Amino acid sequence: MRILGRLLLLLMFAAMAAFLYQPLRSLFQVPPPVPAVAQQLDLTARSSTVYFLPEGDWLTFPVISQAARLRVLTHAGAAPGVEQEASLRYALEYELLDGDRRPLHGGRYIHESRIPQPLYKDGVPVSRNLYTDRDLAVAAGQSLNVQLDGLPQTAYVRLRLTPLVPPLENVAVRVYYEERMSESQASVAWERLSQPKRERLTQGVIYPPELLTPQERLNLLERQWQPVGPLGTNPDQGVLFSLQGAEPFIDPDRMPRSPGLYAGPDRLGVLPIETAGNYRIQFKPLFDDGLASELELRHVTEQFEEPRQEVVTPSGEPLSIEQSLSPGLLVVTPNQPGMLDIWPVAKSGESSLPEPRFLRAWVVQPALPVHFQILPGEDVSTSLRLDLRAHGDGEPLAAEKTIQAEYRLLDAQGRAVDTGRLEASVVPSMIDRVADTQPVADLSEPASFYLRLPSEAVRLEVTSRQRLLANTYTRPYDLPHRTRVPVDYYAWRGDDPGQPSWFILQPPEARARTPDVGARAEPSADKEPSTLTQLDTSLVLHIQSRPPERNPELLAGRYQWEAFDPQLAARGARILVPLGGEEQLRARGLPSYFQPLEQGIQTVEIAAPGVTRSLEPQLVYLREESTPFSLRLRIDGKTVRHELIGRRGEISLPPVTPGQHEVALDASTSGTWLMNYRYPDDAGYLRRMAFRLDEAPLRYFVDKRKDDQLVGARFYSLGEAGSASTVRVRIIPDALKDGPMREWTHLERLYRITPPTEEAGVGHVLDRQRERLSLGQPILIDLGTDIADGPVTVEFSLQSGAPGYVVFHEVLPGQHLRTRGFREEKD
Repeated sequence: MRILGRLLLLLMFAAMAAFLYQPLRSLFQVPPPVPAVAQQLDLTARSSTVYFLPEGDWLTFPVISQAARLRVLTHAGAAPGVEQEASLRYALEYELLDGDRRPLHGGRYIHESRIPQPLYKDGVPVSRNLYTDRDLAVAAGQSLNVQLDGLPQTAYVRLRLTPLVPPLENVAVRVYYEERMSESQASVAWERLSQPKRERLTQGVIYPPELLTPQERLNLLERQWQPVGPLGTNPDQGVLFSLQGAEPFIDPDRMPRSPGLYAGPDRLGVLPIETAGNYRIQFKPLFDDGLASELELRHVTEQFEEPRQEVVTPSGEPLSIEQSLSPGLLVVTPNQPGMLDIWPVAKSGESSLPEPRFLRAWVVQPALPVHFQILPGEDVSTSLRLDLRAHGDGEPLAAEKTIQAEYRLLDAQGRAVDTGRLEASVVPSMIDRVADTQPVADLSEPASFYLRLPSEAVRLEVTSRQRLLANTYTRPYDLPHRTRVPVDYYAWRGDDPGQPSWFILQPPEARARTPDVGARAEPSADKEPSTLTQLDTSLVLHIQSRPPERNPELLAGRYQWEAFDPQLAARGARILVPLGGEEQLRARGLPSYFQPLEQGIQTVEIAAPGVTRSLEPQLVYLREESTPFSLRLRIDGKTVRHELIGRRGEISLPPVTPGQHEVALDASTSGTWLMNYRYPDDAGYLRRMAFRLDEAPLRYFVDKRKDDQLVGARFYSLGEAGSASTVRVRIIPDALKDGPMREWTHLERLYRITPPTEEAGVGHVLDRQRERLSLGQPILIDLGTDIADGPVTVEFSLQSGAPGYVVFHEVLPGQHLRTRGFREEKD
């Protein structure tokens, strides 16, 4: 009996050893050596365990409970020596199973890849991915994301290949699930990370890992992709090495022909000028066809005036010309294609060209839609902006083109929650170009469409019967739009960029590679979809700053200006500020324009176009002291005398008619003396009625109309030089329009206003003896077509910083008949 028991125990140990042999063998196996080329060239080799998919049988992976998404990464292996441009296509079948291994959802997915260009180190080509124990050419990785929100009972995912076609020899797979950590879990996980892993995780952070806050650590660790291995005792597996530390391959055919900025008759060169000085502009024509080079220069500055424009002829070898420029944007239009460069004369050879700005746009064309993933907005409402451009694909666009597209917003189950049609008329862009084909005008200006997203929308699909390029942006609906005044109004200041208005969505990893559970049925085997790589489905655009557009009616002084009054409880005061940059001179503004008078006798021109009756001008005095003084003023022999007191004040003068008059001024003290109804020069002043903004908000009511109505404000800070004020502006409309809109109004805004040092304290509050204020800083407010016409409330409040005065107004460009209303009282 004892012998029988020992035999049974021995058999049990033997069976257990046989069952555990392969797992224990793989556990104690020595990992494959690092590739020799990595050691020879001092490269970093990152290893990943991969599993090779069988062509007929299923390879099953468990799904961790509560996982919201799975990511399946595959790498095709081909015979050595396969051409890099050869298309490597393979079909991947997948099924989602429940805990009893019953199918819940399945599909067939087509991947297409290529062998990537090699890296280079010390002139030696190096494969990006390789095995040390297999002689294979490894293709670029392909990704398949599977959403599990619609099927929480998913317990397994299984994968298999359809038979491979040469030159393909195998396909390696890695499966990851999305792990979401709580704050406490993230804190523990952070402590367990090694220092190299922390540094790698925080590569995008400007300060070291030790300075991260708990919230920043949570942001980095909250969503992590964790690997999962297949079921079974001995799956076919290997180690894939990814090499880093070498330079990517650069196609010389895609390099610029010469350094500089491409410009031509149909492509403007926009050159920011940050500081005033003498600059040398260089132009190198692309073609030597005997045509004399000419450059049309348009200089846009901060001054609200018509930009200076001239045509110059560069000379010398290479062609160049010297120009004296002030801060602004220099827009250059050559008469032939060529490359521009610019540098300060004092720093010869140090190019002042801005860093190139690039934007990747995604191709939409017949039978090839584009999908953008959207974070669901259960807690925060989300807004979306879709930019569409016409693309000629190497052929110049027509002078005007109508683009059309359709969109669908899908929920987590793939059901459409909103659909619509988009249409716009676009023109070829004179600013932007496809980076690889800048001489070809095959790109249009963007047409923007705006949507308020349903909370259940998680994906956007865009389709079109035309070839278009698409970019998508989102922003939380209640996120205040931030503007730094005046920095953000001028693209040439060279300051660090502020908070963007819209946040670009992460581009899709590949075209149509995210099959959502419950989405439309997969195509049949005899109609396989055309799949492309990322390089085929997107284009890189070279973009530039856009010169500000200025209404010619406003530049000519042809407009109607009207100030609004806030609620009755607001505290108003008359302010007087230097005129420079406030507005264009116009006849209707003459009562508010003040020009200095000198002590003694002088000839004064009283201006009032179209007026023949007598006017009653006013005299404003500004002094440093508040002691009493006497003043005598004689106009055409009529004398008025005043005994006055205070630092500033206002006096009504005898009636005069428009025209020239002899004025004699005699005062017992020094000061500044200003008289209105005179066209001012650089020493002139402007008087306005303004309202104080401090603890109490200011609330204005606007009648929004369909004409070219412009509304805005100026904030006159009472703070000292360099002090900032943050003003919150809330726009409260009666109604918002539904559906896709061509314009968007930010209903909540924050303006951080910092007057330049030279503009602080140059203005006066006439009704307060001691208050000095800065020049008015513009608060630009747009009321877009997304707001229904009718009453709109605009509220100003001081968020922080120095108080000040606000003038809120509307401007109607063009000639307008001024009307006055009155009420007829009944007897």
